[in-house]
Order: sequence, then structure tokens, then C-alpha cells
Amino acid sequence: MEILTRNENRSMEDDKEQLLMHLHKGTPIPTDSLRAGLHNPEVFYDPRRAEAYLSLCRKGAASVSWLVYDFLPYLRPQDYEARKTHQLMHYLRALREIPHTAFISEATRRDYVHRVIRDVGRAGPAIPLGGDSVAIPPQKFAPQSRMFTYVGTIEPRKNVADILEAFETLWRRDIDVELTVIGRIDGRSTREPEILKRLKTESRFKYLGHASDDAIRQTLQSTRATLFVSSMEGFGIPPFESLASGIPVIASANLPSLDMLPNGGRIILDEISPKAIASAVLQLLDDQFAERLWGEVAQLRIPTWDGFVQRFASWLHSVG
Repeated sequence: MEILTRNENRSMEDDKEQLLMHLHKGTPIPTDSLRAGLHNPEVFYDPRRAEAYLSLCRKGAASVSWLVYDFLPYLRPQDYEARKTHQLMHYLRALREIPHTAFISEATRRDYVHRVIRDVGRAGPAIPLGGDSVAIPPQKFAPQSRMFTYVGTIEPRKNVADILEAFETLWRRDIDVELTVIGRIDGRSTREPEILKRLKTESRFKYLGHASDDAIRQTLQSTRATLFVSSMEGFGIPPFESLASGIPVIASANLPSLDMLPNGGRIILDEISPKAIASAVLQLLDDQFAERLWGEVAQLRIPTWDGFVQRFASWLHSVG
């Protein structure tokens, strides 16, 4: 574990070399332990892993459970590298034989039932992730704040270019508003780099790239509202965390994380476009409207990571 988690600047080959001696003297997992339960919490990309799980299930050697995140690479292959999806099919084939499955959202659970297994009796519970990892107290509305924030990767399906163009439109109209964008740029992004280059001299704009947790916290503490207008998500953590921090959200429709919550504290866009985003920003620049949304956010009860762990552990014990 120390080798896997250390922060030293060492190559992967060095780590592999040190791990080998531990692997060589490893011992098989006792049969009784396997029967007690074997849980896989990750999406993996190795066909041999899939074959190992299939073998365990078919032989009845273990009570196997999986946590399922989403099916985006299969249902939205256009959002991923060309010709990549077929390399991941072993995961789906193995999943069809896993006896116990839980999901991070109702949307993923529905996809599993209707697109993968076609048997509602095989689907376990949807257990929402936590929204409290930002770890700041609920914020209070500050009329003087004019800043909006985007947190997340910059890739085509996140529609960050539409956010940038919306604010360019507002600045051309001399609207007093600021924008901060936080997140690394994915290599498939084609529109955003050119716009970011264009905005280098814009004093009302900040691009922080891949920022630390502290930088994200500091930014959110000065934010009037956040934006998250992704076309498709398996969950959608950033708007969840924004609401947990007491901050309203401008969001796209059908985000699994927000669909699990009561209404309130957010503007939902049925259309993702610079014009629609700019219109929502203008709404939130109205102090009376913004204060009402901030009040609605304060009434929401966002699931926590502690709650996720407790519900998940309870489910694991029930199927073990």
C-alpha cells in the first residue's frame, strides 16, 4: 500500500519492480473469505480481470458484487476516443453475470435494466454519492459578488465553449459579471483552446486549469452561482457539490445527481446554447431572484459521503 500511494517522483517501472517481490510471495485468498464476499468498486479495462470474475461467478466460488457508475462509453461512444468502446465490451459481458449490483444513480440503474440485463429483478439499489467533499460551510448570499464558476474537465460533452461564448456576449454588452473556469483541457476539445486564447486579456475572466482543492474552495466562497451544462453525465458531481456548499447552479437537464433531489436552487436549461446560458446568468444577476434561489438551496438536504458509505455497507452485508 505504501508503494501504491506514495507521492515520490518515481517512474511506474520502479513501482512495478518493487511490487513484484510482494506479488511473488502472495498467497491465494482462502475459499471461506471468497464465499463471504468479493466486491469490485472500479471500472477496469483488462479482459483478464473480466474472465477472472466470470470464472468466480460460474463456479460459485464467491459472492460477487459490483458498484456500477455509468454506461457512457457504450451509450455515448461519440464522446470517447474513436474505436475505443469495443475494447471495453468485456466489462459489459462480465457485468451481465454479476449477481449483485448497486448503482450511483437511478439513471444508471435504468440503463442497466433496460439496456444491459433486461431483468428488473437483477438490479440492486441506487445509492447516491456524497456532495460534501468540498468541505466548506454553507455559503451565504452576497449581492456584491458577480462571479460565476465552472468546475470540471474541459471536453466536448461538457459544453464549456458555450459557457465562454455566453460570457463573451455579456461582456460585449458591458454587463458587470465575472467568470472563473477550473479544469484541465481534454485533448479532444477543439473549440475551447481558441476561445481561452482570445480571453487572455479579459480582466473579468480567470482560467485556473487543474486547481488544488484549496483553490476550488476559495473560488466557491466568492461565487454567486456555478455552471454545469454537460450533455451527458453518469452522475454530475460538481453541481451536487455546489448545492451542498449552499450555492445555486445553472445546469443542463437530465443530470442524474440533480434528478435525485427535490426542485429548487437551480436554473435548468432545456437547451444548451450561449444564448440560453447568457439568459440564465442575467436572471441570476438580479439580486431578488438570486436571493430566492439561495434560499431554496438552503432548504435542500444533499446526500453525504458518510451516508453513502453507511448505505453501501448495509447493502453489501445484505447480499454477502
